[in-house]
Amino acid sequence: MLENPTSVSRDHLLADLATLIVAAIWGATFFMVKDATATFPVLAFLALRFCLTALVMLPLVLRLRRWPRGSEVRWGILAGVMLTFGYILQTFALRRIESGRTGFITGLYVVMVPFLALILLRQRLSVRVLGGTMIALAGLVLLSYSPGGELLGDLLAFGCAASYALQIIVVERFPKGADWRVMTVMQVGTVGVTSAVLLPLFASARGCESALCTLLQPFADPLPTALPLIVLATALFTGLLASGVGLSVQVWAQRRISPSEAALIYAMESPFAALFSVVFAHELLTERAIFGGALIVAGVIVTTRTGPKKVVAQSLAPGIPDQQQEIEHTARP
Repeated sequence: MLENPTSVSRDHLLADLATLIVAAIWGATFFMVKDATATFPVLAFLALRFCLTALVMLPLVLRLRRWPRGSEVRWGILAGVMLTFGYILQTFALRRIESGRTGFITGLYVVMVPFLALILLRQRLSVRVLGGTMIALAGLVLLSYSPGGELLGDLLAFGCAASYALQIIVVERFPKGADWRVMTVMQVGTVGVTSAVLLPLFASARGCESALCTLLQPFADPLPTALPLIVLATALFTGLLASGVGLSVQVWAQRRISPSEAALIYAMESPFAALFSVVFAHELLTERAIFGGALIVAGVIVTTRTGPKKVVAQSLAPGIPDQQQEIEHTARP
């Protein structure tokens, strides 16, 4: 029996809209996290956020009625470690530079993926990927000379992008038959637990005078003594809506639209981050910063249209189940 073309078209439109809403929600998290962690320990916030996400998604794993396989645990933890570094660097970057700027620089992870795929997976680069990279780098240069940034903050955001790109490469190597629900819970659980473990270790660096302690000083927040309402609300929004609901919507939507189409829509995350930072956080974006950010997004779009298709197409929406494949990857929560 043939499907009704009108029904298919309606589903496709709804999937596009749902994907755009997810990108907008992700963009909104930048200024919200910046406000929540201005005076609250970053690692405590990340532990709270991702432990909540893991708890919300745990019932999906329990429905499988099996224990995670050893390969799922190993690869899930490895991807989770990359994700942990990414979120720690990004959140500390938000303390030092504007959230819109952080969003644009973080978006460079899409451009980094093909180069890491070349080095680690031996996948060839296309001319258009190189062109997209040059466009994005030109945007980064313009952004670097715009007000609202500093060297350490920009480097932290750039390091975050590199960590996200490495996480995508690890996801690409997930074993066949790995279930996306198991892999997602493994990753978010790793971020939550690692952040909780690192919190007291980093806090102990305060007042210490060794070389290692000096290196950790920018990240050495004190242990929290209270849980402000804004922190709890942001953790619930980012942990439940942005990560939990966002992932579920991704899975539903990308069964109806192609990975390339989804990747183009997810490229709007950075512009949404900049827009919300201006509207709600009253941040200032100069013409140079806007143009630089636009070039970065353009470079990202060019990159997602070509290049090692399997990796690049999933670099903005990594790990969503491909309609043609049995293996299911996991998205960046």
